[in-house]
Amino acid sequence: MNRAVKGAVSMKLSENITGVGHLGIPTADLAGSAAWYEQKLGFRKFYEKTVWNDGKLNVVFLELKDLVIELCEQAQAGREMQMRGDGILDHFAIDAPDFENCCRRVEEQGLKYHASTPKGAVLYENIGPKGVRGANYVGPNQEVIELCHNCSVNYGYRTGLQGWSHLAVKVSDLQASVSFYEILGFTKVGEGYLDTPDGRLYIGFVDNHGFQLELIQMTGAGLQELKSRGAGHIDHIALNVKDAKEAFYEARKAGCRVSDLVLKELPFFEHGIRYFMILGPDGEKIELNQRLSW
Repeated sequence: MNRAVKGAVSMKLSENITGVGHLGIPTADLAGSAAWYEQKLGFRKFYEKTVWNDGKLNVVFLELKDLVIELCEQAQAGREMQMRGDGILDHFAIDAPDFENCCRRVEEQGLKYHASTPKGAVLYENIGPKGVRGANYVGPNQEVIELCHNCSVNYGYRTGLQGWSHLAVKVSDLQASVSFYEILGFTKVGEGYLDTPDGRLYIGFVDNHGFQLELIQMTGAGLQELKSRGAGHIDHIALNVKDAKEAFYEARKAGCRVSDLVLKELPFFEHGIRYFMILGPDGEKIELNQRLSW
């Protein structure tokens, strides 16, 4: 729908967004990172491209069921990528029905625990009705990857890594973040808390077409540390839209911080993509992306 058409009714931003697209991860070693995801976690590479976008940009897209990763290598940004730390987009979690077996298999592939779970699997008793089990590992670009098992879910006979569980976002104001993501069509579907040496961290889960964000309210020293974070080892999350032009207009109308002055296009896939970036309440990068069909 195009608002330039006489008599057309604008589509709300929440109506325009149709779910998750991909997770953007910068890398200084595109081939090595792609091979790592393929060999160690079972991802499948389905697209690669080199384009000129403020310099030479190499990308690879990989998928594990509904989880799509965009690995990006940009020559002049290589040093900056290597200097990044943990970002506001803190970690991404992969659903693991047979949790112990999944952890054993990735450890046999050489994955190492992240400092957030130095001894391995943790039971988060106060998340969800029956708790959640998780173990955090380090990816090839220092990104944090969690294997996650929701103890409230009946996984049936499913085994192996199942794609998206959630994306974790560390936030300074949980209610403000929930309200922001509601503008993007997310709905709050759960909550919990985690007791830490800094104090209690309150958590809210929001969902958009089956894709969940875990919003973690920081406190104490963690809240101060959050202020120094920006785009980290995980650069951005992309959400799919029906009409990028309409979304660009509606995002501004809704008061979102739109970081791009104009819509951008890249010759990805058969007919190209049209996209722009907005920033969340703590500066997290969210790409709104339309895959063109003509």
